[in-house]
Amino acid sequence: MVEKVRREKEKAVKVSLVQFCVGPNPAENANALEALIRETAAADAPQLVLTPEASNVIQPDREVMMAQALPLEQDPVFAMGQQLAAELSVFLCLGSVLVAGEIPGSMVNRQILFSPMGEVINSYDKIHLFDVEIGDGQHYGESEIFTPGEEALLSALPDTPAVLGHTICYDLRFPALHQALAMAGANVLLIPAAFTQTTGRAHWHVLLRARAIETGSWVLAAGTCGEHAGERRTYGHSCVVSPWGEIVAELDSETEPGILAFDLDFEKVGAARKAIPALDHARTFHLSSSH
Repeated sequence: MVEKVRREKEKAVKVSLVQFCVGPNPAENANALEALIRETAAADAPQLVLTPEASNVIQPDREVMMAQALPLEQDPVFAMGQQLAAELSVFLCLGSVLVAGEIPGSMVNRQILFSPMGEVINSYDKIHLFDVEIGDGQHYGESEIFTPGEEALLSALPDTPAVLGHTICYDLRFPALHQALAMAGANVLLIPAAFTQTTGRAHWHVLLRARAIETGSWVLAAGTCGEHAGERRTYGHSCVVSPWGEIVAELDSETEPGILAFDLDFEKVGAARKAIPALDHARTFHLSSSH
């Protein structure tokens, strides 16, 4: 059953986060994601919808994924997102899609922001790649097949006060990226993820709260959930975190798909940054070589 957390206020930027269990078949994932997006569009009328990282495929067999990787424009989730953004007249951010890269034999982990007319406003390639041996025996070597991004990215949403700072999953662990985005004007940090169950239980909430507190920004974190191919498990727990660092809305499940709808009050950004003007006080410094 799909859980819904309703918005608190009527006059704000309306957002919806989508959480679901991504499988190895992009066409099936496109159908599942479309159903959830249509549901929240009908029930919640969001201006911005955010989906998780790897919304098109989770496939632990690297050879299979590489062999099946499509160019961005041919990916079923990309095509669905572009069509649906225009049909529903919403800003739609695919948290990321895993698609063939421009370098032959490589892939990219790419976030796509569509306009309400179905146009691609911006795309962001994940900068920090997850090369880690998790305690549950799982190996994650993203740099073995993915080409990292090199540019941080902002997107202003026309006719709203929202300025989005684009990040993906493992980027969450690098505060300098989020500080740079906020200092450049971001007041909403997008953090779609496929956090593992192990690391999610240990670090997810505290890292999300820290990035919000450090920057005085809204944090939108849409996650995958459940058990995927190869017995991989992701943490879910999609969250909205206020600029004061409070988790103000959450899908409290590791396994259940859902929709998280909320209104972002941008007066809270100003209030948080006025109370703790850390962005204004940030200074460059030199690290002494003496011990």
